[in-house]
Amino acid sequence: MAQELRPRKTVTRRASLSTDALRRAALGLTLFLLLAQFLLTGCQDRADVLALSSKARLLWEQGQYMDAARNFVTLSEIYSSDPLAEDSLFWAANLYQHFLQDAPQAIRYYQTLLVQYPGSRFSAETQENLAALFEEDKGTRHRALQIYQQLLLNKKLSERRDEFHFKISLLNLRMGRLDQARFEFRTLMEKYPRSAHIPKTYYLVGYSYFLEKRFPLALVAFNQVVKDFPGTQTAIQAQYFVADTLEELGNLKEALRTFRALKGKYSSDKILEKRIKSLRSRMKKGVR
Repeated sequence: MAQELRPRKTVTRRASLSTDALRRAALGLTLFLLLAQFLLTGCQDRADVLALSSKARLLWEQGQYMDAARNFVTLSEIYSSDPLAEDSLFWAANLYQHFLQDAPQAIRYYQTLLVQYPGSRFSAETQENLAALFEEDKGTRHRALQIYQQLLLNKKLSERRDEFHFKISLLNLRMGRLDQARFEFRTLMEKYPRSAHIPKTYYLVGYSYFLEKRFPLALVAFNQVVKDFPGTQTAIQAQYFVADTLEELGNLKEALRTFRALKGKYSSDKILEKRIKSLRSRMKKGVR
């Protein structure tokens, strides 16, 4: 009996092993098919992304800016995890800003980019573009100011700090915050004495005094620009305001002489002739 039972035990073990192997094979095949399906779907998605991106760029080149922007937006929404999604958002916003002049849409997609992709390689440029858009509306200039202050603190943009500081100063001037503007301009002079913005900084300090009708102080600042930065466009503009300020102070002869000295230098001889004619008329009438 023992001899008869041994073969049966062997057959049962082999059958069991064969069943386990089949199960493992079936599981492996299922996993393989799932992986293959995933890869094929991924490859198809990537192909669709590239096709949509190419279509958007082609439409851009053909001057169909609205359709190009819409295709970029579609790509970013459907394939938000694809590396090209953040690029598409940036270019859509760019099209709305520079080609379609649609500020609300440009702002919308720039802001979406910053929220969805905070570490985007377009972050700094996006912030700058947003600030420029916010500057155009008096009601949102404070937001532009906030963005420039953030950019000023960005260590990666340390070489451009004088530029951002100048924009902060100028924006305060445009907002009518003249004392704050002068404070920012003077801080810029102290921190970045070699900045390319220094001539305009001196000029705008004078212009801020001119706006307040504090003409003696304005005259000092304008003359400083003419003296320190001769031959530059900023110095020529400052010289025009020297003449303008002298006229406001009642020094008509000196104002006339200064206007005449600008002939051939100032951007518009027509404007100069008009100012000279007006001054002569006042002098003949004895009006100060």
